Amino acid sequence: MPFRHETPVTAPAATVVATLTDEAFVRAFLADLGADVRDVVAEPGRTTARYTVPTQGIPEVFARFVGDRVELTDVRTWSVDGDTATGTVLVTASVFGRDVRLEGDRRIAGGTLSTTGRSHVDAPFVGRKAEGGVDELAVVVMKKEAQTLARRVS
Repeated sequence: MPFRHETPVTAPAATVVATLTDEAFVRAFLADLGADVRDVVAEPGRTTARYTVPTQGIPEVFARFVGDRVELTDVRTWSVDGDTATGTVLVTASVFGRDVRLEGDRRIAGGTLSTTGRSHVDAPFVGRKAEGGVDELAVVVMKKEAQTLARRVS
């Protein structure tokens, strides 16, 4: 099941993108998530972060396979064109040798930051159910990012 999240933004698209791709912002957002940051590389229009996050809140049926933390690589890109911006998000992990991948498209236009995407979990029998859980967690992460963004750009 795909996920979707929208949040209002009060600043111009270029300002929002500059904030989202600032290393200090990425670190603050990850701290708000409870992540242990391994590395953050911020470049104009692109961020790459490697971090671990607690698995608390994932469905119990999966928690016993995952452990208390999971390591993620999170790559986000942005392109600004006047009053709008478009971007992508790609979050990957390997859990017990199985690939977990979340891909999304992002857009800033008309005072709204919207994200749509879907996950893929390479796990026989439970992959579809796990994907639903990952998609739900993606929305939680987007909400946390929106809260951090609102504190920075208000």
